[in-house]
Order: sequence, then structure tokens, then C-alpha cells
Amino acid sequence: MEDINKYKIAKARKKVEDIKKFYKHVVTYIIVNLFLTFVWKFSFKIFGSFILSNQFNSDGFKHIPFWLIWGIFLILDAFRTFDVITIFGKDWEERKMKEFMK
Repeated sequence: MEDINKYKIAKARKKVEDIKKFYKHVVTYIIVNLFLTFVWKFSFKIFGSFILSNQFNSDGFKHIPFWLIWGIFLILDAFRTFDVITIFGKDWEERKMKEFMK
């Protein structure tokens, strides 16, 4: 019984750490993108003609906005952190381990 409680406490502690990391990621995303919004000349080439930028022109964004790409990764991180999509989540690993131990 004590082992089960230790396991639950460890699992809860890990979940709290993951949520804390996610909130730090969100704060970093907001601060960096606010800074980059005020830096007009921010742009750089990744490879070839693929350019990341926060610059505007008359049609909107000049190139692919940096915040958009980072935002997609932030959303994926939120899905992982809050178990929205659990295709290969921690529960899957536990189920597979139990299956192979039989």
C-alpha cells in the first residue's frame, strides 16, 4: 500500500513539474515575441529562401512570422502537458509494459 502511495506522489510531482515547465514556456513565448514586435529589423534566413521575420509590409507579414511557428510548437506542448492527445502518452507506455509482462 505504501508503494502505491509513493508511486502516486511521484506521478503527481512529475505532472506538476510538467505544468510548471509549460507555464514557463508560455511566459518566455510572450516576452520574446513582445520584444521582437518592437524590433523592426528582425529577420534571418534559415535555408534557401525560407525566411523567418516579424516585419510587416503593405500586405501584412513580409515573411513567415517567427511567433507563428513557435506558437504551433507551444500548442503541441500544451496538448502533451495537459494530456489532450494521448496517442503515445505515459499511460500508453504503462499499458504496453503491463502487456509485455504478461
